[in-house]
Amino acid sequence: MHWLSLRRQKGLLGVDLGTARIKVAVVRGDRLLAKGAVPAPAGGWDNITEMIAALAEAVQQTGWRGRRAVAAVSGERVVVRYLRLPRMPEKDLRAGLQYEAERYLPVGTEDMVLDFAILDREPEGHPGQMLVLLAATPREQVIQYHHLFKEAGLELEALDLIPAALCRALGTTGEEKESIILDIGEQWSHVVLARGSRLLFSRTVRMGCRELRGGTLYTGLNRAVDLIQEVRRSVDFYRSQGGSGFSPAGLYLTGGGAYLEGIKDYFGLELDLPAEIASPFLLGPEFAVAVGLALRER
Repeated sequence: MHWLSLRRQKGLLGVDLGTARIKVAVVRGDRLLAKGAVPAPAGGWDNITEMIAALAEAVQQTGWRGRRAVAAVSGERVVVRYLRLPRMPEKDLRAGLQYEAERYLPVGTEDMVLDFAILDREPEGHPGQMLVLLAATPREQVIQYHHLFKEAGLELEALDLIPAALCRALGTTGEEKESIILDIGEQWSHVVLARGSRLLFSRTVRMGCRELRGGTLYTGLNRAVDLIQEVRRSVDFYRSQGGSGFSPAGLYLTGGGAYLEGIKDYFGLELDLPAEIASPFLLGPEFAVAVGLALRER
């Protein structure tokens, strides 16, 4: 999934523009080269001058001398659809992308930037079909990202999706075990179903640390129960769409919400899965997206 052309060169800065913090990481091969994190400015994208300064400060922390970077788009303006289409060559799919997008997206495609990724060319139980991820984001948002990175002294090589980055960051062991990744940010959470490093399905939920901080997780009086229900609904929906064999072996928590007291044990108990706070490259769970973005060239 890449809205911008990605040149094959060594060294890539992964940038996670979170609501609470901006996190960056540089990975080469199996080695973490650098990391950095700074608070995100109040107002976020509405305060572009401070966003530029914060991104530049995060990069300066790393001591990294490169310029090439990749970021992830997220939020309610990004539209993601999982489609089951007749099997066809990738070039034919790209040629018909505009037509397919008009059928499946809730908005017109004239002012949207589109891309796709083939997730499975032979999904089990569906001969002659393939599973495709279709993503769209407003053109003005892409331009905004370009401007931010250029003013911060960086070259934006690609825009990716958070679920894809998470699968990349947590699927480095080479195992093909199925798992659920729950990324809890300040404002948004991402429910991701994965098989090894392969993305199977994802869902974005407008719920994060802001809602989960109140009360005690074990009282059942806060939004933790709602988020658990969103995870269950995601699994049930995926299974109803032909992924009936999905049997997760574990739950991985990422994002700043993974630090909330009691959340690992509570979510693991409610979902009846062994739960783990992910630490890719021995970094904290809040760096998972940045690491996954930096691993695009691995």
